[in-house]
Amino acid sequence: MGNAVKKEAPDQYRVLFGELAKVKRGEPVQIDPYLIARAIVTVMGECTVRSAAGRSILWNDYRMILARRDFDLVRPLQGPLERDLRGVLEHEAQTRQAELVGELRITVVFDEGDELPVGQGVVRVGFVPTDQLAKPRPGEMTMRFDSWVVSGEIAARAPVPTGGETQFVADTAATGGCLVTWPGGEVPLAVGATVVLGRPHEPAPAAFVALAGATAKVNKQQIWIGVGSERVRIGRLPNANPVHVNGQPLAAAQDVEIAMPAEISLSHGDCVLTVRRR
Repeated sequence: MGNAVKKEAPDQYRVLFGELAKVKRGEPVQIDPYLIARAIVTVMGECTVRSAAGRSILWNDYRMILARRDFDLVRPLQGPLERDLRGVLEHEAQTRQAELVGELRITVVFDEGDELPVGQGVVRVGFVPTDQLAKPRPGEMTMRFDSWVVSGEIAARAPVPTGGETQFVADTAATGGCLVTWPGGEVPLAVGATVVLGRPHEPAPAAFVALAGATAKVNKQQIWIGVGSERVRIGRLPNANPVHVNGQPLAAAQDVEIAMPAEISLSHGDCVLTVRRR
């Protein structure tokens, strides 16, 4: 944890963003989605609670309090913040084979008492079942991630593509999972895989499917797909172009769970994908 995040109580941690960003002492730090995501994951790593079977159980409710000026600078970046948090939290939960007691929620607010110094934050954590999560208040930035994306419902950490034009390919001899096809190619995905799809670009992120042949109308990262044994979950990234699933529009940052086969249209039909069982 180092000097960047300090435990103040069993359910409270102090974040020194300057230490987290490794800026020179006294130099101002711009708090951005990357630093907030790092802070949350660092705090998440401090949870040592386990189930009777020895499996890690992670806090599912995180409330980050920022100085008012820092909050005002971060607030317009909620879209990138939600996208980045989804990725890093998924990675952390999968790596630890973790479980959650309810929907994962991260709330970012400003210090109403105006006592927090600029460049510092406080993270309060807890185990809260979904039906007991308090409703967001006006002015809060609240991000909610269901258990499909970030908990043990994802059976294992997704393999990381290696080099070249990145494609996320499962063992083609294995049964189960799904096959994603489009006019420029196809890729098999195993049960438990979660991937991002978009037009080819470099450098491509890990767990990415490059849609060969996609035009510039398709975002570099437009949708994500999580594969279950019988169904798939499809999500549109916060700032992505239009996405339709089986003819129905998907709002920005929204996701839907559906049975296979399914058809996904990107950017008003510029690229059409089919997802079916293998």
